[in-house]
Amino acid sequence: MMNIVWAVIIIASVTYALISGNGISASGAIFKGCENSIKLLLTLTGSMAVWSGIMNIADKSGVSEAVSILFSPILKLLFPEYKHDRKVMSHISTNITANLIGIGNAATPAGLKAVAAMHNGSRRANRSMSVFIVMNTASIQLIPATIAAMRTAHGSKSPMEITVCIWISSFSALIIGIAAVKLTSLFKRNK
Repeated sequence: MMNIVWAVIIIASVTYALISGNGISASGAIFKGCENSIKLLLTLTGSMAVWSGIMNIADKSGVSEAVSILFSPILKLLFPEYKHDRKVMSHISTNITANLIGIGNAATPAGLKAVAAMHNGSRRANRSMSVFIVMNTASIQLIPATIAAMRTAHGSKSPMEITVCIWISSFSALIIGIAAVKLTSLFKRNK
């Protein structure tokens, strides 16, 4: 469906540019957009490679396991049905660790493994899967690495100055999201 929406937007934009006599400006804007996207891609690729490498080193050196132990009291409260499943808890804590340092793309593989391990064969997400998806989506970022890399690519002199705002917004989103999942699960149980 989104392919159709994007195709309609592009065709309408090009058609309007040609009709209004701005075809040359539109052509220049397309090439400038391509150039900017490649520059941003290279900047983000470098940042993601560094942080993904750090996450890989953390996994191999046992740091991820130590973080899992550190997070275990909170994770046992949030995921009580998996509190004895080390595999699920390890994937969840790896995902949370990657999100904490602001590299959501590196968190994705661990998140997919966690959801696959939690999958119970049903076509519906269970409560733990819902809580995990909310935590993954509205994660607290202690070090907003990806955003800092994007701000650097666009010429920011102090790319980390938004850190406190990110802490406030991500913590608020996480609390509201988890509360919403808990409330909806209570309503489902009461029906």
